[in-house]
Amino acid sequence: MQNTDDTPLPPGPFTRRQAEAVAALYCNITIEDDQGSHFRLAIRDRDSQLIWRAWNFESDAGEWFTRYLVSHGLPRN
Repeated sequence: MQNTDDTPLPPGPFTRRQAEAVAALYCNITIEDDQGSHFRLAIRDRDSQLIWRAWNFESDAGEWFTRYLVSHGLPRN
């Protein structure tokens, strides 16, 4: 299991900069439904099936996203 202390997402809402940092670290994380002020961060498996996604403004978005990231994130090599 990964060390979640290194994850750049706070337990609550997250910024675009934080989302971009996570997407840069993992090959299966993307920013989707980008509407400027808000967007979703998504985790997909190797077959592009959705595992989890969260709107950046949700009150517990970072906490839940981090939980799925730890178990399903595919780090870039």
